[in-house]
Amino acid sequence: MALQVENFTLNEEVVFRGRPMRVTGRVQFEGSGGQMTYRYQLSDDTGAPVIVEEDQGRYSVLRPFPPAARFKTAGNTILVGTAKYTLVGVRRLKALEAGGNAAGIAAEAPLILSGIFDGLMGALMREMVPGKAIQVYYLLKPLRDGELLSAAKYAAGKEAEGRAAGQRALDSD
Repeated sequence: MALQVENFTLNEEVVFRGRPMRVTGRVQFEGSGGQMTYRYQLSDDTGAPVIVEEDQGRYSVLRPFPPAARFKTAGNTILVGTAKYTLVGVRRLKALEAGGNAAGIAAEAPLILSGIFDGLMGALMREMVPGKAIQVYYLLKPLRDGELLSAAKYAAGKEAEGRAAGQRALDSD
């Protein structure tokens, strides 16, 4: 089944894994093939912000590594501790629009290079700005359908579940 993807606006209320949050940062990118990618920073009053990216109809959580993390790079591989990641693709992302608290280096440069690496522990993304020494690393965690929804769509789903449960109760009498 295909993932149902929504594009969110800055300050929109969303529900991430059952938790109400708000879009506090948004960056829209255009890839070299013309495809659109959106990156959102989601925040609430109880914890650290969450960075979510929508790319080619899929959502992924971007979990940043601590600044002191040590990475060993050799050719098209990256070692993080004993975990080895191999390059599977590179994206050239041109920032078209940034608003709010846009996360990571995405807000600092009009163009970023984003390398995707696969390994036994999942996927790793390394981003850099051409001509600068700054590099940012993220672990990618794909989201399942329904883990990120607009607040309106979430409420409508809960209402439909309630009606269905009521109908089942009536039918069982």
